[in-house]
Amino acid sequence: MGVESQVGRWAKRTSQVLDFLGIWERKSGDKPQDLPGLMREIARKNPQMGSKDRKEWSDGIYQALRARRYLVTEPWETCLAEGLAARYGVDHPWVQSLLSSRPVTERPLDAFERLGHTGFPGADQVSSRLDSERFFRAQAQTGHAWVRVPTDRWSDFTKQVLERSWPSPKVQDSPFSSMFVTASLPLGLPLHTLPAYDAGWMDIQDWSSQALAEHMPTNPKGRWLDACAGSGGKTLLMHHAYPALQWFVTDVREFVLQELSRRFQRIGWKNYSRAVVDWTQDLPPDLGSFPDRFDGILLDAPCSGSGSWRNQPQAQLRPPVPLEPYILQQSTLLRKLWGRLQSGGYLVYATCSVYAAENENLIHGFLQNNPDAHLEGESYLDGSPVGGDVLFTARLRKT
Repeated sequence: MGVESQVGRWAKRTSQVLDFLGIWERKSGDKPQDLPGLMREIARKNPQMGSKDRKEWSDGIYQALRARRYLVTEPWETCLAEGLAARYGVDHPWVQSLLSSRPVTERPLDAFERLGHTGFPGADQVSSRLDSERFFRAQAQTGHAWVRVPTDRWSDFTKQVLERSWPSPKVQDSPFSSMFVTASLPLGLPLHTLPAYDAGWMDIQDWSSQALAEHMPTNPKGRWLDACAGSGGKTLLMHHAYPALQWFVTDVREFVLQELSRRFQRIGWKNYSRAVVDWTQDLPPDLGSFPDRFDGILLDAPCSGSGSWRNQPQAQLRPPVPLEPYILQQSTLLRKLWGRLQSGGYLVYATCSVYAAENENLIHGFLQNNPDAHLEGESYLDGSPVGGDVLFTARLRKT
């Protein structure tokens, strides 16, 4: 491709990105906008864009949004140049095209020096237990997509990846390597189109969520409840890591439990019970096969989601999230579920939040009011160094 056509390519891509950002900004207003949904809508209206075009277009949008966090008053052209430079370097031809043809400065050279916590919603509420410099810098960088694959299917999985000419997966060490492999791939690959996904033996799950399995009690036994199971990602993780456990799963939404059942069916797992339950309310008189008390409870509590904003830069452009409704819900869930736990049982609390008020502060407040609760450990599972999200977990034992 000649120099002139290259210049035209990047000028066209810039125009496409800026057009989209203008649409997104107008539609957002004071309301959060479904960024991926809007991108799919616009892409469908432009079928002339090939897969490579869409990938560059998508990268430009996300990198411009990342830079907008700390360049609040700058034009989108500047945000695009800084965001792309932060990812690809100032010598990338797209960055050079922007610097040469538009009124932007060379600030991409020192973007990360200036970044810090600037613009992150509620930055002063982020837990002091995190490496704040590492965390905030990671928020301006693209993360990775993470998968979990049974060890005996790993060669099949890598073959499927390489057949598509995708980069080789990067394996992350795990205590469960004899059972499954945890690995990362570049973000944006259509992993859900792999035969492994359709067959049900490959799961897409962030590193921090997979690391939660390491914070279960030693040799857990008996009947366990996943109280806010969603579509069952963490339940499946625990099933793979601790296959002897008997699981009961609940959520307040029937449609996500239907997806959970389809997901479990793909792997042939039938030995579980499910029910639509809101544990913050009075319980129905009969929960079928559910026991009155559990040997263990996994409470992946509803939260601000602030630990998962790395790959959602649009979420970092919003005002600080009001935490009080989440804290009330988390406290109520913890209190009511504690009454469903056997003496000697364990409750594993988790959020994908980085705010202390939803995590260690809430847990220590619960401990003060419940003398039969013993804290066995708490930790932030910080995936920043490997391109993952952040998850908080605490393990409580009932005496």
